[in-house]
Amino acid sequence: MSENIPRAFYKMPTVIVFFVTLPLFYFLFVLIWRPFDMEELLAVGKDRYTLNLIVTTLILLGTSTISRMLLFLLRNKLDLSWAAYIIWCIGETAFAGLMFSIPIGIGWGGVKPYFSVMLQCLLQLGGIVIYPYLILSMAVHIKELARRGTAPATDEKTLIRFYDEQKRLKLIVSSENVFYIEADENYVHIVHLDGAKVKDFQLRSSMHALEDILSRHSLVRCHRSFFVNPAHVELVRKDESGYAIARLDREGLKPVPVSKRYYGAITALL
Repeated sequence: MSENIPRAFYKMPTVIVFFVTLPLFYFLFVLIWRPFDMEELLAVGKDRYTLNLIVTTLILLGTSTISRMLLFLLRNKLDLSWAAYIIWCIGETAFAGLMFSIPIGIGWGGVKPYFSVMLQCLLQLGGIVIYPYLILSMAVHIKELARRGTAPATDEKTLIRFYDEQKRLKLIVSSENVFYIEADENYVHIVHLDGAKVKDFQLRSSMHALEDILSRHSLVRCHRSFFVNPAHVELVRKDESGYAIARLDREGLKPVPVSKRYYGAITALL
């Protein structure tokens, strides 16, 4: 659980899927199967089952929309672990349950204690929406793992040919497989994907000599000593010292520094 959730969770398509699916599943599940004591709870002893089902569905829609939009808006600042994401989902559900208890509690006023109604709303809502939470989260995670593990056919136009100072061809690699390039005195380190392995190829050259070809292949300078492939940047954030760093989408790769000069350009590409 120490691994962070994929960046796909912060993207708008996933956000929309979550805040649409959760209330839709709740509405259909309660309407068709009427689990637990939901029929009695929503009817509030006054035959208001259908009305309260619609009201609680709208509450869940509003709550999940606000929560998921926060994930999207804070995508460049948040970097949730799976444990933190689970807490986020529990908080999302708990808030919706508390909102449920207001109209339901008013309906049961004088018959059932409010705190009893509130507890029932929290437990029953949690027992229902746990299914779409699990299914959607697993689907997003599996899709992301499949995306990372699939090596698409290489387009000749994406190939970068690296030559050393003597104009000798040393490396050919698809631009899509390059994570970053780092300057190191008279050499550059080309960190790239070779098959399923990450490799660090050392080339005797300079950043200045490579700048034109890297720019043509959509790699961007993020620091005086670094070029980075924005397609592999999951997150740009500041570390404990206040310096900006870019986290890449491959486990085990070190974060790439982002200087103030290039910070705006990098974040605009995400």
